[in-house]
Amino acid sequence: MSRVDELPADQRAALSLLLRQRKTYSEVAGMLAIPERAVHDRAHAALAILAPREARELDSERRREIGDYLLGQQPVGERLRTGTLLGGSQAENAWARAVASELGALADGALPEIPPLEGGAPAGPDAPERAAHPVSPAAGVGGTPAAPGTGATSAASSSRRGGAVLLAVLAVAAIVAIILITTGGSSKKKPGTSGASGTAASSKTGAGPKEEGHFALHAPSGSASKGTVAILTEGGKRAFYIQAEHIPASNHFFYAVWLYNSPTSALPLSKSPPVGTNHRLAGAALLPSNAGSYREILLTRETSTRPKHPGHVVLRGTFKLTG
Repeated sequence: MSRVDELPADQRAALSLLLRQRKTYSEVAGMLAIPERAVHDRAHAALAILAPREARELDSERRREIGDYLLGQQPVGERLRTGTLLGGSQAENAWARAVASELGALADGALPEIPPLEGGAPAGPDAPERAAHPVSPAAGVGGTPAAPGTGATSAASSSRRGGAVLLAVLAVAAIVAIILITTGGSSKKKPGTSGASGTAASSKTGAGPKEEGHFALHAPSGSASKGTVAILTEGGKRAFYIQAEHIPASNHFFYAVWLYNSPTSALPLSKSPPVGTNHRLAGAALLPSNAGSYREILLTRETSTRPKHPGHVVLRGTFKLTG
């Protein structure tokens, strides 16, 4: 008997509607004639009960974010960010896997992918046991789930049907970014890319996500920090994937990504997950429709939760869209 079977009936019903029928909080609220917040609270209370030991290692904000991720309630930009967080934090990864192992039967194989930890470290003390309950690839943005066990190919196919960028697409961007960081844009880079020159690359041909370009990021102060940004397009949508290394661990501040022209013309794009002792950052989000009007992309250090202007610039690079 699983812990799901022991949940109160109202919590179990909320999970079933959210996962098995792919409903949103709002849709479930309408079906049950209760406030949307009540649906949210029932579902998240259930998740905490399913893996209480691991839940105690996280604060309520982290549990709420990961819970929304597992329940398929995040827009694509937030989902990409949470996926990156799960790949870089042992406590978050451990709780997500523990909950997913309990939800597996209820979700009919439609749970989003939980990335492995960087370096292949186990997610927690019972990681080998959890591995016996694989979590299937991410569901598509349009609500079409990827088939269990089909891997990145199925996720990319679902992305084409949904007409938006999926988590699986980041595998393509990550390869490009890692090559550029480790080779510095040398002759080892992929054919047809622009390396560290900062000019846009040609789009790849063929169906599915296309690499529109990539840009090197440099530290204005001449420090060892460096990074890259890859631009991906699919179904009329654009997303960026940023990866950086040799940057200070975030302590009482966070990193933010901006599009930039001048101090009076700057657009914040996203807040990154915390950077730890590996001094590496990776994340992604959709680009706004007016992104093409900006000439630079910045990675900054911020202390204000709602910055109006870019803070201290850690990395910057040329930004250009091809069309």
